[in-house]
Amino acid sequence: MPRRSTTSPEEAAALRAAGARLVRHAHDMVLDLPAAGAAEARFPDGLAVRAGVEPSPSLTRAVLAAYPPGHPDVGPAGRRYEEADRELAELLAGRSAGPVLRDPSATAADASGAVAGTVIVTRIGPEPWGWPGGAWVAIVAVVPAWQGRGLGRALLERAIVRGAAAGEAHIGLTVTEGNPAERLYRALGFERWRTLYVLEA
Repeated sequence: MPRRSTTSPEEAAALRAAGARLVRHAHDMVLDLPAAGAAEARFPDGLAVRAGVEPSPSLTRAVLAAYPPGHPDVGPAGRRYEEADRELAELLAGRSAGPVLRDPSATAADASGAVAGTVIVTRIGPEPWGWPGGAWVAIVAVVPAWQGRGLGRALLERAIVRGAAAGEAHIGLTVTEGNPAERLYRALGFERWRTLYVLEA
């Protein structure tokens, strides 16, 4: 079915009144770099953290576990393994969201070597909707066993510091309306840049 995007809540309401279905209501959030007060992240004990992200079955399983069916953010949520694996390969090859920035991106593995969390940061160039170009958090994912322990925050803090060190002037991300993670993003200094409504006729 054809999809239409708008940043106007009035247009979105009119389209819904005409029978369109709201597929996503999301906010692009931006943090100017270098961020005031940003410091190198402190990761939970028991994890090995390395720069960069490489495709692997463990990575795909971790992302799927972090985004189960019903998760407020779309993307990998509810995907089959093969589909998620293919989408991650496209992302990491720089074919879906710009080239991956290796140093701001990171993988955290537990003692068994399994991926416990990851952040994948790409670089998106200037966009017609006003984005000036800069680093973009394409995915931040933490498996359930490590959620609530500060890993997601540490991955983002590291991305912010390393992005600034790489000379990026901004770092952005997208969050779905109602996702509790927006509280963390705001605590780190991200502010809403625009709100987007995606509707399906």
